[in-house]
Amino acid sequence: MKRRDALKTTALGALMGGELAFGQSAGEAETPRSPASDRIGIGMIGTGNFGRANLRQFVKHADVDVVAVCDVFRPNLEEGVKLAGGKPKTYGDYRRLLEDKDVDAVVITTPEHWHAIMCIDACDAGKDVYVEKPVAHHVQDGRLMVDAARRSNRIVQVGTQQRSGSHFQRAVKYVQEGKIGEVYYAACWNHSPMQGPRKPVTGGPPEGMDWEMWLGPAPKLPYDEVWNLGRRGYWDFWGGMLTEWGSHLNDIVLWAMNVQAPESVAAIGGRFHKEGEIPDTLQVTYKFPKFVLHYSVLHHNTFGLNGDPGAARFGSYGMQFHGTKGTLFIDRGGFRVTPQTFRQEEPERVDGPSVPDMRAPGFYYTSEILPEQADSSEQHGPHVRAFLDCVKSRKRPIAEIEDGYNANTVCRLGNIAYRLGRTVRWDAAKHEVVGDPEAARLAVGEYRAPWRPKGL
Repeated sequence: MKRRDALKTTALGALMGGELAFGQSAGEAETPRSPASDRIGIGMIGTGNFGRANLRQFVKHADVDVVAVCDVFRPNLEEGVKLAGGKPKTYGDYRRLLEDKDVDAVVITTPEHWHAIMCIDACDAGKDVYVEKPVAHHVQDGRLMVDAARRSNRIVQVGTQQRSGSHFQRAVKYVQEGKIGEVYYAACWNHSPMQGPRKPVTGGPPEGMDWEMWLGPAPKLPYDEVWNLGRRGYWDFWGGMLTEWGSHLNDIVLWAMNVQAPESVAAIGGRFHKEGEIPDTLQVTYKFPKFVLHYSVLHHNTFGLNGDPGAARFGSYGMQFHGTKGTLFIDRGGFRVTPQTFRQEEPERVDGPSVPDMRAPGFYYTSEILPEQADSSEQHGPHVRAFLDCVKSRKRPIAEIEDGYNANTVCRLGNIAYRLGRTVRWDAAKHEVVGDPEAARLAVGEYRAPWRPKGL
C-alpha cells in the first residue's frame, strides 16, 4: 500500500478528535511512534522565526516525519534541520521540495507575497498544505488557491489557529445561537505602542541568502531598502496590521456572524509618524447585509476599544460583538460577556428628590443574561493536530482555505478603500469589485516575471 493510500484510509478515533477540538495537545501526550504506513511526510517551506514555531509543533506528533526543509537563507535552513532531528533533506528552491515523493504535505511559513504561488504549486503537485495567514497577498490570488484545492482535491488549512481554541469555539457558538441577542455591530482592533528607531541594515544580503529567490514575485529592490523600510512599509511586501492581525480577528467575526464578505468598505487613515506607504493610523468600516464591522489600527497608543490599557508587549487587541442582550469581548486570553441592562419602572412609583445618577426610587435595572468570563485555551497545538487528522480522513479542516480567502478578502478590501480614498463595493457571489476598474486592478495585483499564480 502506498503511503498516500494509507493516509486516506487511516484516521484517529472519534473520541481523540473530540478531545483535540477542545484544547488537548496530542503532541504532549506520551504516545508510541506510529508505524511507517501511518506517518505523514512533512516538508517545511520557510524556517524563519514562525516557521520554526510551526516546526516545533509538528515534530511533537508521533505520526509525523519532517522529511524535507526548504529556506532561501542557509542559517534558517540549518536551524530547521536541527529542530527536525538532523535527518531532513534540504532545498533552496521550493519547487525541488515539491518533487520529493516522500513529502505528503507542506507547511508554508514564508513572507506573504509567496503564499499563493507556493500553495497552488503544492496542490498541483499532489501535496496537502498548511499555509500561514494571510493566505494571499492580494484578493484574486486567494481565490485561485481555493480553485487549486478543489481541482486537486487537496486538504488546505490556514494557520488561523484561534479557530482551534475551545474558548473561541464557545464564543462563536454564543453569538450564533443568540445568547447575546441580535448583533448589529462588531469591532476589532490592534493598538500598539510607538516603536523606537531600529539600527539600519547596510551591506546588502547576508552570506547564505538567495535574495533573488526571496523576492520572487515582488519588485526587484535592494536588500537594504526592503529590510530597512519596504518589508513593513511597502504595499508590495505587506498589508499592514489590517492583514497581519486582521486575518485572525476578521476571521472570527465572519465565522461567528456566518457571513463571507461585506457589501461595501470605506476607510480613512494616514501616516503621521511612520515612513513608507502603509498607514500607522487606520479606521475601516465594513457594511454587511445585517450588521456593521469596524476595524481600528493604531501604532502610537495601546488603549483598546474595550477599555483595555494594553499592558501586553504588543499593546491591546481583540474582537467585540455588541448584541441586544449583551456584549461579548474575546481575545486569545479568554472572553467576557457583559449583560445589556434595561430600565424597569416600578408599578407604584415613589417620587423622591433628584439625584445625579438618576437612580431615584421608582425604577430599577435588570438584564436577560448573566455575566460570564472564560480563560484562555490552547490553540496552536490543537490546530496542527486538526490538520494532520484531516490529511488522514480527507475531511475539510476547521480553518479551510475558503475561510482564509474570505478573511483575506475583507482585509485587502479595507486597504484598497484606504489607498483609493473612496468606498469600494464587492460582489461576493462573483468574487469581484463592483464598478471600479482601479479597485479591481488592485484586487488582482502585480507579479514580477516569471512568477505568476497559475490561473491568473
